[in-house]
Amino acid sequence: MLGNNRPVTLLGVGGVGKTRLALRAAHDLHRAFHDGVYVVDLAGLSDTRLLAQTAVAALDLRDDSPLQPTERLVEQLADRQLLIVLDNCEHLIDDCAALVDAILSSCPDVRVLATSRTALQIEAECTLPVPPLSVPADDLSPEALLASDAVQLFTARATACYPDFELTEGNAAVVAELCRRLDGIPLALELAAVRIRSLSVAQILDGLSDRYRLLTQGSRTALPRQRTLRSLMDWSYDLLTEDAQLMWARISVFAGSFELDAAEGICTDDALPREDVLYLLAELVDKSVLLRDERDGQARYQLLETIKEYGLNRLRTAGELATLRRRHRDWYAGLTAKSLAQLEDGEQVEAYHRLRAEQANLRAAFDLCTTSAEHARIGLRMAADLRHFWVMSGTFSEGRRWLRELLALAPDAPEAVGALTAVSKLTVLQADVAEGRRLLAQARVLATSTGQEAWLAEITHNEGIASLFHGDPATALTHFTDSYDAHKKAGNDFGIMFALIQSAAARSLLGETSYALELCEECLEISERHGDRWCAALAMWTQALLRWHWNEAERAEALAAETLAIKEAFDDRLGMAMAMELIAWVTEKRGQHARAATLLGAVQSAMRSVGAPSLFKHLERGHAVCEERTRAALGETWQTHVDKGAAMDIDSALSLALRRTAKPIVAHHADRPDDDLTSREREIAQLVAQGLSNRDIAASLVISPRTAEKHVEKILTKLGLSSRTQIGVWFATGHQDDPAPPHSRFHDRHQALGA
Repeated sequence: MLGNNRPVTLLGVGGVGKTRLALRAAHDLHRAFHDGVYVVDLAGLSDTRLLAQTAVAALDLRDDSPLQPTERLVEQLADRQLLIVLDNCEHLIDDCAALVDAILSSCPDVRVLATSRTALQIEAECTLPVPPLSVPADDLSPEALLASDAVQLFTARATACYPDFELTEGNAAVVAELCRRLDGIPLALELAAVRIRSLSVAQILDGLSDRYRLLTQGSRTALPRQRTLRSLMDWSYDLLTEDAQLMWARISVFAGSFELDAAEGICTDDALPREDVLYLLAELVDKSVLLRDERDGQARYQLLETIKEYGLNRLRTAGELATLRRRHRDWYAGLTAKSLAQLEDGEQVEAYHRLRAEQANLRAAFDLCTTSAEHARIGLRMAADLRHFWVMSGTFSEGRRWLRELLALAPDAPEAVGALTAVSKLTVLQADVAEGRRLLAQARVLATSTGQEAWLAEITHNEGIASLFHGDPATALTHFTDSYDAHKKAGNDFGIMFALIQSAAARSLLGETSYALELCEECLEISERHGDRWCAALAMWTQALLRWHWNEAERAEALAAETLAIKEAFDDRLGMAMAMELIAWVTEKRGQHARAATLLGAVQSAMRSVGAPSLFKHLERGHAVCEERTRAALGETWQTHVDKGAAMDIDSALSLALRRTAKPIVAHHADRPDDDLTSREREIAQLVAQGLSNRDIAASLVISPRTAEKHVEKILTKLGLSSRTQIGVWFATGHQDDPAPPHSRFHDRHQALGA
């Protein structure tokens, strides 16, 4: 279906396996898509306004462009050939339909595989109902039973949980009845199989009966499969200890995944002691209620959406939902305050990645904060505490949106000063200088009238950034100097470092390069004491540029390489692109023109990934010189080298720039003549794409089936594919001349789901 249709939607009830099927298909087909496969998981998203923003993040795009997220997404995908898996659309169905329609209308080589309980109902959509697994007929032998997919799944999962389990003549009829009663729903079968550890199959079957009758009486309008799944949820819930039941209900308040400390901070009270949380989470993992993943050396937990919804209903029935949502909001408010201190000190990378992992929960907390002025005051503090994170992560637009909404609810609250200061900077960085200055003036008036002079230093600093963007480095320098003095008086070393970096930038534009270098050195001395890396990277990059202009190429490259290594830890694509640009200049100066041209292509790709149309103006001259000289040296092959760089994933580009052992670079098809299909192989590839078997191909071309088989094997080998289906997609997508994609991105969570 993906070979012949651009939007394909997998339809089915919760727990039927739509996500697993989509991920398996994407995994099997990823080589057919030159620019890779990306998964956009919508399960934890409740705010429809963040749909496009979520897609931007999942596709490794940044939102520091002033365009709207949907426009930015469409613009950057216009010339790409890739597959987007849009998972869990049902609760955002109208917005998902609009987004997919916008992408497919403007991006001819993008395909979308969606999973949903209802169709998107857009033009040319092809829907594929995902039915439950086949269940066995009556009176079959154990061997015949195994022809049923449902029995195979139940038996495999039961054996994994309890190795002594086997399908025998004695339990075959009971297993068959259990699979029939569960309607072949994979999630239901898996949860039932876990109970083999403590119950026989007959006991499991008996446990289902009463609950089916009860649920049927409670809701005659529910679909049979929904009743079955709900029944199994009730039964699985009842088999847990009371504390584990309470834990299941309370952790359903999380959006996306969460860590142990969050569960301990939010879910505990007199009824659920803090010291029991670890063991209760382990129990839920053991009972297949909770998924466990690992990220950055920390265990993270997540409920499947169906199980989460069940928990929320339990929480709502118990009258605890509002209380848990407030606890959730307050805990994440504490996390943002703690992270601010870490981002300004020696734990920057750890704090940054924790905040990235918690974005779904932060959004859920902000959702609650936008419901009233009282809640908004807490949200204003949170959003202001995240002011460095919005910049580091490149999520300028999202930060501005939350800040604007919260300020509208509580414009005169004391917490509005920090929010105005934060949103003014994000606004200026997105080149809306006039609006940024208006917000800064508002922040200054409110800070003065409420006696919050601590914010004035940062407001002054942001006024300097606005002047710098306005092309007035002299005025900017005055602001940065005043900001430096204020931060010095307050003992705020992070503020001092930023003032030094920005002052260096202003002085370099004023021609005071020696003074600018001294300011960078001062910044580096402070950053070394604090273990800071973010400000250090900015100072190093500024030094690298100044050294380059002083014809100190070796020193410039060393500083740019150090910057690049630090930026890699933050996944700062814009920062990495700027560092690679300088390395390309040095490389060209050494006469390594091919490597320099490849790096220019890699810079191009990195800039595109953050939505930046071009480099900063003060780099344009150096870029033009490097491009002109490499083009002159390489002649007709110049574009080939640039294309190689543009086709690299970020890891390969970093390896090239830092002279690491690089991953294989995906070459342009013209550079791989040995991979060319012969005319006969192309003819056979087309027949494979039409669905013909080897025997049918042989009959059509008047060759032996064995000869047809050999041709298909050669096609698979040359294209780096592994199945006939992939040949079909490769041929249908019109990219026969460049079959091998550089990469495919799947979140670890999907590996945990069995992808």
